[in-house]
Amino acid sequence: MEQLKVLFVDDDINLGSFVTTILETEYNYKVHFQNTLLGIDSIVQTLMPDIIILDVEIGATNGIEKARDIVTRHPQIPLLFVSSHTEAEFITKGISIGGSAYIPKPLSIPVLVSYIQRFVSKSNPSQIIKLAGCQLNLLSGELFYENELIKKLSPFEKNALAVLMEHPNKIVTKEQLAEKLWNHSLVPENNASLNNTLSKLRDLFKDQKVLQIDTVRGVGYVLNTHVG
Repeated sequence: MEQLKVLFVDDDINLGSFVTTILETEYNYKVHFQNTLLGIDSIVQTLMPDIIILDVEIGATNGIEKARDIVTRHPQIPLLFVSSHTEAEFITKGISIGGSAYIPKPLSIPVLVSYIQRFVSKSNPSQIIKLAGCQLNLLSGELFYENELIKKLSPFEKNALAVLMEHPNKIVTKEQLAEKLWNHSLVPENNASLNNTLSKLRDLFKDQKVLQIDTVRGVGYVLNTHVG
């Protein structure tokens, strides 16, 4: 699955740099940050982000008014407002023109990410993989069984499990998994990491007994739904 693309527009360069770094390193998002609205229409058209985060005031420019144009042109892209202005008139205006949410500053990264995951998941149901009562959220890495959280997976665990869940009861080769995890063919030094990741995933389903990861020696793995 491709990285989630975020367009973040805020005139605070330090905040932009901080948020970009956290979202890219800790959540594996792809962030395009800029501190002006200059050329924003072209950027949205070219980038086609999964979500837009927009400051209410960008210098002397009214972000809410510009957002009205963006929402009209790209209604499928969720747009989040962020601002230190928490007066009711700002919030109601932002939501009324089509903003998905209005998040106050100072920003809490976990809160921001929860909104990102909520609205991108809504606009793109393919971010959830379902199999045998299990659900894997490809944005957050959270694995659920019967709507109860089993574990928040690491990026490696999430990506490996996603490949297996997309090919139930079929052999997934080590090469397929290596391409997903490292974007290249399997090399000897990655073998231990791959085996460790699959071992951790195998342990997740011991209690639920609805899925089972079997090893096909020398070839790869099978995620079996026929567990009995």
